[in-house]
Amino acid sequence: MLTIDTKGLYYRSLNRQIREHLAKGETKVLLKNILGQRYIGGGLNSDALLEIYGTPGQDIGAFMNGSSITVFGNAQDGVGNTMNAGKIVIHGKAGEIPGHSMRGGKIFIKGDVEYRAGIHMKEYMDQIPWLIIGGTAKDYCGEYMAGGKLVVLNLDNVPASPVGRGVGTGIHGGEIYVRGRVEAHQLGIGAIFVDIDDADRAFLEEALAEYARDMGLDLKHISPEEFIKITKKGARPFGKLYTPGINIKTRKPLHVNLTPPCAYNCPTGIPTPVFLNLIKDGKIREAQLFMDEFTPFRMSVCGTVCPAPCMDGCSRNMVDGPVEVQRLAREYYPDFAPIAPKKTGEELISIIGAGPAGLSAAWQLSRRGYRVRVYDSGGDPGGKVRRAIPKERLSEESLDKDMARIFSLPIELRKNQVVDRDTFQKLYDESGAVLVATGAHLTKRIPYPGGERILSGLQFLMDINDGKPRDLSGCEVVIIGAGNVGMDMACESWRLGAKKVTAIDIQKPLAFGKELDMATSLGTQILWPKKIEKVTSKNIHLTDKTSIRADVIFFSIGEIPDSSFLPESVFLDERGYMVTDKKSFRSSDPKVYGAGDLIAPGLISDAIGMGRLAAMQIHASLNDEDFLYPGKNPVPKSRINTVYFGGETGDVERCISCGTCILCDKCIENCPQQAIMRNGEVFTIDDSKCLLCYSCTAVCPRGAIQTDYADLPD
Repeated sequence: MLTIDTKGLYYRSLNRQIREHLAKGETKVLLKNILGQRYIGGGLNSDALLEIYGTPGQDIGAFMNGSSITVFGNAQDGVGNTMNAGKIVIHGKAGEIPGHSMRGGKIFIKGDVEYRAGIHMKEYMDQIPWLIIGGTAKDYCGEYMAGGKLVVLNLDNVPASPVGRGVGTGIHGGEIYVRGRVEAHQLGIGAIFVDIDDADRAFLEEALAEYARDMGLDLKHISPEEFIKITKKGARPFGKLYTPGINIKTRKPLHVNLTPPCAYNCPTGIPTPVFLNLIKDGKIREAQLFMDEFTPFRMSVCGTVCPAPCMDGCSRNMVDGPVEVQRLAREYYPDFAPIAPKKTGEELISIIGAGPAGLSAAWQLSRRGYRVRVYDSGGDPGGKVRRAIPKERLSEESLDKDMARIFSLPIELRKNQVVDRDTFQKLYDESGAVLVATGAHLTKRIPYPGGERILSGLQFLMDINDGKPRDLSGCEVVIIGAGNVGMDMACESWRLGAKKVTAIDIQKPLAFGKELDMATSLGTQILWPKKIEKVTSKNIHLTDKTSIRADVIFFSIGEIPDSSFLPESVFLDERGYMVTDKKSFRSSDPKVYGAGDLIAPGLISDAIGMGRLAAMQIHASLNDEDFLYPGKNPVPKSRINTVYFGGETGDVERCISCGTCILCDKCIENCPQQAIMRNGEVFTIDDSKCLLCYSCTAVCPRGAIQTDYADLPD
């Protein structure tokens, strides 16, 4: 577990450190000497665990979406403000408005809380938040609740009421359970007492058991029958006080293309709707040239091995399943060479590493007319794409198609070239810029007792592709780490004769998609959470006192880079990753850039996208221009009107073109004031006619007309 001493650390610096460590792969962070730092854990959406010793400031866990926070001490106001998922456990007291507007997740507080606990709590479908208070709560507990479960345990058995005045004021959803005395005059407007039923008993038993485990308490003596249940009298008790007929909105609708969910999810940033709209218009070659602006790995990665986060995010999932983007990448693969620069300049760019990041950058820089020289320690270019992905998932033919297009450009490749510090200095001196994209190839290892017999999973896969497979006939194989690479290893283990394959992980496995499906279909067993105590000659012994037979054991917990050849002018973090500014690929040395796993571990498509952007930054720097990191402004799913879609044939036609206007003119046709006009692709809205009724935003099928545009770029 990573430990951060926060004494005297400003809250913004602390929160940035936490996010940086989590982004680099840390899953557990311990914070000591906390004193009043605000917003700790705000907006986190990973499976991270934060342990806090001290007293955090306001809004701990605000907008949190999946992490766990444990505080060994008291907490101030706003615990879990608007949190969506995850858990916060406070081993002390809390201030005002704990659980304010929380929409999901759980908050457990051991001691007392102040005013307005659980105000505006809400729920949606199966997302039901819990707020459990071990002590007492002051006035207006559960005010304006719209959903969720709020429990006041009164563990100290105070003789007076454990809640103040106005309990459940304005409640119109959810339930409040109070252990102790509550008088009728304490209820707020709209709240009533109701009898405990079987569903309430089941919930309380479950909640008490989980709360007791987290707090280290024995609560078996507490019965659900000791609780008073408070809930709503009717719907919206203050509804008559509102005047919805008055339009208080002031923002004029704005016609603007936003980021579709496929492009938002794509690490390479490919705007798939633009590609498909060109195909719809019969502009096939233009569509293929457009894709050249983003990636040269169209057959091997986009069309084959990428886990397709674009398809996971596709809005068409709300209708009838995603657009088959991978199949379309293969179907519309270009049958022509890329457009080479008319003239190559004198400026030399040296790239170290011929993997996906390095070749992506070489592709972009060569197309812009630079002299590009790529150095690689291997014999054939491709990096992990060539050497670590099983051939059953990626054929040499598919990869060679992409390689042929890449090296049809004037890119010089120097194979079998190991770059040391002396060589690096030579490259540095003769180049206008040096891009380091050597990836991460050193297997992460955990020093378990007896763990010296654990093998590198990456080396196992590379040996297979090098024609030197390991014989696993009759072996029981254990893989430590259950990500997608671990699933590749499991499939290869079965193919090489393994009798049994088990993957174990300390957390919920990250594997998903085709890799997970293939591995489990072959019989791979996945166990989690499992923590290793020691390794013996025949077994892995776990901390839960169980053991697993293991003839062969592989690590699959990721790799770290070998950056020993870089000069001292290039700053590295404690694990050897190159340090760059946020939204930048430039190192501490202004001539040296980094991309891919050397900066941060990720998918192959992450490396391709980083290589592209690093090339753009190098190009901007050499031309004394500002590098503008491309922003992403996702179109809200709520703005996609799926009622317009269904029954289309062919994936090109099925694309909704989310956030991207295709000039359907529905906004013009449905404006009651005829305030919208279009001249070609330019839309204008007449301020003197627009009544701010937002009919245009309501009828736009693709969410290309917005009113919530305060955060959009100018």
